Amino acid sequence: MSLKKIYQFNDESCSFVEVQKSRKRLFVHMGYMSLFALALATLITFGLDSIVKTPEEVALLDENQALQRQLRSVSKRIDTVAEELTKLQTTDQEFYRTLLNANETSEDVLQAGVGGSDPYPEFSRFSTSTSTILTRTASKIDQLERQILLQNESYRELASLAEAHKVQFEEMPAIVPVNGAVTSGYGTRFHPVLKISRQHPGLDFHAAVGTPIYATGNGQIEEATSGSGLGRYIKIKHATAGYVTVYAHLSRIAPNIHVGKPVKRGELIGYSGNTGLTQSPHLHYEIRDLEGRSLNPLFFLAPSMTPAAYQRLLKEAENTTLLFD
Repeated sequence: MSLKKIYQFNDESCSFVEVQKSRKRLFVHMGYMSLFALALATLITFGLDSIVKTPEEVALLDENQALQRQLRSVSKRIDTVAEELTKLQTTDQEFYRTLLNANETSEDVLQAGVGGSDPYPEFSRFSTSTSTILTRTASKIDQLERQILLQNESYRELASLAEAHKVQFEEMPAIVPVNGAVTSGYGTRFHPVLKISRQHPGLDFHAAVGTPIYATGNGQIEEATSGSGLGRYIKIKHATAGYVTVYAHLSRIAPNIHVGKPVKRGELIGYSGNTGLTQSPHLHYEIRDLEGRSLNPLFFLAPSMTPAAYQRLLKEAENTTLLFD
């Protein structure tokens, strides 16, 4: 290597003399320059690396963003399913369990929460945004699974109860026996034939002679005959439900109806008339318990009617003061 000569003015000799540089100082100077160049190159490399991504890194970033968008979409769909499941739970609690006289499910059980302060530690190694989305989605899915399992158990319990009550439900006298308006309600009424006020133990329906009469619940024919003030009448025993229904003042009994015959709700049993102690054609309808005590038939009709139709029936019964028996 050719070294450049350096001269320095000497005051004593009044002349320029050559400066003798040591190789040691030269190497030190060159080392500093190399370190500076290395540091500068490193800084430039890392700076560019933070700005310029490789194709693989760009693809991974795009994939991560796409996965986050998909997770957010899935999370919204889970919320929609959870809302529908909550509606089913509400119907279960407020309707089915009330109808079947089943115990309510406690609120703590309904919530079906996920226990533990950090049930998903495996997500902590990801970025904050990714970890948050994964944790929230996993938590919703776990809670949804628990709620579905709980609802399945509830439906199995209700199905078992419904099966046990099936015969009782089918025997319940739950429909009107004839197509006609109520002309006399349940309670104390004035009898137009006897000219006295007395307890009217059922409902009277306006029905011209020959109007079809139907069984109001499944049961067995206990009586189908004529007698006393009821005229021609039919009694149906609904043994499992615990009731007896009476259909009186009939013009005739259907040909296939006889004592001991099983009948179903809605089955034709006879035709309205004017037999017995009565002034005009109508159907007298009663519901009794197995001890013979009369019950208000209006209370049994609500489940089979719309609210408006039931309110109309109540008004008809309230506005009547005369007996037609």
